[in-house]
Amino acid sequence: MVATEINRTDALGTEKVGSLLFRLAIPSITAQIVNLLYNLVDRIYIGHIEGAGKLALTGVGVCLPLIMIITAFAALVSMGGAPRASIFLGKGNREAAEKTLGNCFTLLVIISVALTVVFQLFAKDMLLAFGASENTIGYATDYMLIYSLGTLFVQLTLGLNAFITAQGYAKISMFTVLIGAASNIILDPIFIFVFGMGVKGAAIATIISQSFSMLWILYFLTGKKSTIRIKLKNLRLDPKIFLPCLALGLAPFIMQATESALVICFNSSLLKYGGDLAVGAMTILTCVNQFSYLPLAGLSQGAQPILSYNYGAKNAARVKKAFRILLTACLFYSTTLWAAVELWPQGFIRIFTSDRELIKFAAPALRIYLAVCCIFGAQIACQQAFTALGKAKSSLSVAILRKIVLLIPLIYIMPRLPLPVSKTTAIYMAEPIADFISVTYTTILFFFVFRKTMRQIDDEPDEHKQGGLFLFLRRAILFFTGPMKTVWEEPFEGGPAIFVANHDRAFGPIAMNVQFELCRDIRPWINAQVLSYRQAPAYIREDYWWDLDKWYSPIFSYTLCYIYALLIPTILRGSDCIPVYHDSGVMDTLRRSVKTLSDGKHLLLFPEHPTGYHQYGEKIFSGFVSVGRLYYARTKQSVDFYPAFVDWKARTIKVGRPIPYDPTVKYEDQVVTTTTAIEGFFARHGK
Repeated sequence: MVATEINRTDALGTEKVGSLLFRLAIPSITAQIVNLLYNLVDRIYIGHIEGAGKLALTGVGVCLPLIMIITAFAALVSMGGAPRASIFLGKGNREAAEKTLGNCFTLLVIISVALTVVFQLFAKDMLLAFGASENTIGYATDYMLIYSLGTLFVQLTLGLNAFITAQGYAKISMFTVLIGAASNIILDPIFIFVFGMGVKGAAIATIISQSFSMLWILYFLTGKKSTIRIKLKNLRLDPKIFLPCLALGLAPFIMQATESALVICFNSSLLKYGGDLAVGAMTILTCVNQFSYLPLAGLSQGAQPILSYNYGAKNAARVKKAFRILLTACLFYSTTLWAAVELWPQGFIRIFTSDRELIKFAAPALRIYLAVCCIFGAQIACQQAFTALGKAKSSLSVAILRKIVLLIPLIYIMPRLPLPVSKTTAIYMAEPIADFISVTYTTILFFFVFRKTMRQIDDEPDEHKQGGLFLFLRRAILFFTGPMKTVWEEPFEGGPAIFVANHDRAFGPIAMNVQFELCRDIRPWINAQVLSYRQAPAYIREDYWWDLDKWYSPIFSYTLCYIYALLIPTILRGSDCIPVYHDSGVMDTLRRSVKTLSDGKHLLLFPEHPTGYHQYGEKIFSGFVSVGRLYYARTKQSVDFYPAFVDWKARTIKVGRPIPYDPTVKYEDQVVTTTTAIEGFFARHGK
């Protein structure tokens, strides 16, 4: 049977889209909020260090741009790798998904080592460049030198957690954040106050907490519950695997890496025209903006695996539905937020300060700063969809346009224009102007790219599409013979299955391909000789297609077999069958069988040995069991063998209990167990 944990990933392609999206989004939103709160608590503890709280807090604040660079590099790898892993899972290509995970793991380790060396050597110079003063540089350096030693923990925690969400395990992903947050909240006061280590203690507590989160992630991604796992063989870097991941992750990287540059640009321009009051207001506006948009980030993270998985599975209908729900939810939230900000800006400001002068100054600034946030939900939804669908160029163009092309230049251009507002107000206006242009560009671009992508899915030829003649004959036979009842001894639970049926002359193949409940998803094994126009006549003569003892047998051997040979191969080839070879081509049969199972189809075969006209031996051939062995070797998943007995007279197809391939059992014993069970099933129902 398919494990329940693996069904969690399968649910991305089967569960109701609306409930699935919110089931994945709620843990993501919770994780975002918890992460923000624990960062605030961290700063509260530092701010209460006796005699140095204010300077220590300022010093740690200066470290923020460098910390954001670390998180940006994690996004470069994970935000490109995780969607591609989801797409591969949707295609049924678990091996490629695991290679993506393995390559991204190696990249994160390499980047971590490089960043650690850089920060250990140049942390002080970089902190001075980012605004540390003589009074705060000591605290900033103490914190950053220790924090950078845990870069590996941070990179692996942030980078690999996305791969857990990509499989549909949103709660496991949320626990990663909760473990780190809870550990940090407990360890901070111990190292800061009990051990008297101050800022150094805060840094130590942070990296220890991140190490706990990292161990939790590695435990999951190397365990049995994960659909894709970190494996030693996949750690070797392959440019064909990791370069597309980096290309797709470039947009999130730019968005996060430029966040610090935006803060610097805003603060420098506001300080010039509005002084400390304008800079203080900007700090509050940024906090309100970040905190308010957490639900949007959670919603988009919840939608990403659904969009990616179904895009890989070529299920355009589910991709469209998931995006519609995401867009509606994002616009509803952003519009509600916009109305609240415009009607009651003071309420948001008072969360961060009680200073009357600052509240009076920041309230109108907040209205301006978030003036068009009502439509920003469309920006988040479209940009996340670009990433989820693997559209690296589109995602990158949107990221570059909003921040680098528009916002940063506007910060310096707006106060120089002859506008009927103050210089500081003009600077705040840069944000809504950039947002409006960016949202307009993004929605127009998305309309064309998304429509083209969905058409490509709809028009893309199905690898397992059956031929028109075969489908026509299926409908014709069903019309003239009527339906048959499928009786299951146990309910079918999905997953890869191999149906082993009795032949019953031609009735077995006809019933299983036409009247069986799952006939549209099964692909038959057919002897390669029957599929060959040249070899078919000889095979037909030897396979008891008529009574060889009758007087008309020689006539049929030179007439009917050639007529059959003209028609049968054409019809059977249209069934998307798997040719069965009994020579050196047997490995091709096995490989194609595993590929068919991996693509979500089931196999159908008839293992009885014909011993005469309408006569079959009690023993069946056992070669099909090797498919179970090869499938497990390739996917680490078990396949089920289902015995099926066609009773044409009773108009029923009886399906027995599944016989799972058990890799812990010796192969020879597995062959005996499987064939004996199927032979017994045939014997019981054939009486």
